[in-house]
Amino acid sequence: MNYNKILILFLIFIFSLTACSTDVDVTGEASDIPIVYCVLDHSSEFQYVKVNKAFLGPVPASQMAQVSDSLFYENVVVKLHEIKNNYTTKSWTFNPVDTITKPSGYFANDKNTIWIGNPILDPEAKYQLEVDINNKQHTIIGETYLIDGVRIRIPNAYVKSIDVVNYDGDFPYTYFNGLNGKIFQMSITFNYLNVIDDDTVGQMISINWPQAKEYRQTEGSTEVNGKFSVSAFYNLLLANIPPAGDTTRLVKMPNSIVFNLAAADENYSTYMDVTSPSQGIVQEKPSFTNLEGGYGLFASRYNTSISKPLGKRTLDSISRGVYTKNLGFANRYNQYYQGWY
Repeated sequence: MNYNKILILFLIFIFSLTACSTDVDVTGEASDIPIVYCVLDHSSEFQYVKVNKAFLGPVPASQMAQVSDSLFYENVVVKLHEIKNNYTTKSWTFNPVDTITKPSGYFANDKNTIWIGNPILDPEAKYQLEVDINNKQHTIIGETYLIDGVRIRIPNAYVKSIDVVNYDGDFPYTYFNGLNGKIFQMSITFNYLNVIDDDTVGQMISINWPQAKEYRQTEGSTEVNGKFSVSAFYNLLLANIPPAGDTTRLVKMPNSIVFNLAAADENYSTYMDVTSPSQGIVQEKPSFTNLEGGYGLFASRYNTSISKPLGKRTLDSISRGVYTKNLGFANRYNQYYQGWY
């Protein structure tokens, strides 16, 4: 769950309410607005729903934010309905848990209730989220479709290993954007091991490299081609891995490099755009919600990945190449690599 977006949304509502016209009585009784956040991801076993309240009361927001009762409702029922051909075919009731710790910060963190369910989701169905607060005092409804058919084509799942070589060239990747996704982003993750006293247990380090976002250009599923600069990849390693000293390093096998593709629907994309910091002179941004009876977001996303061992030529480039030769990586003849080649 992305709690930072929840907190940002709370602040938007708090400050927009306190900045309204003189019709608002800031010394009146406390009132609340339901905030619901859920992003369905059928690549994940569990689904999560966050239910909070934005508040307006007779004391400063900074004081109310430190009291859990200002953030949570006493009685909440969260249900997810599967709809096919305008009929509800399945329903699930989510369970509240307080085991996911909320980081410290502006808002109280002694309590962090999240509703969790593990429904088996069908990409061909529509899904409706229903949140009942305090016995129908508030009823929040939202609908979304799942993202389907997103998959990585290159690197191919069947190749034994891949090589990222030729400093003057690019490494290509290709994926299908499926249905219902609006925004896509590939991230490249390089994994390596620090060898300490001949031991690599617990010493894996990952370097993540997000690529440029891509937006859907067509209605149906199409093939999307991307690439990254090979020299930029090696510069990334150089910038993020300290000089070796006495440390010996190994490229992690078999998950040397991981291609992570994330897809999100149009509502998720719009929400991220609206809640991101303003880059221009005009700082005010509109609020966004696709829920009835409250504010927040009900959307869908999908994550898929493919991992590969790096080939012998790449191991040579990492251990002896002009960019990374001083980073302490063992050559490809190291015993660690022998089981893979």
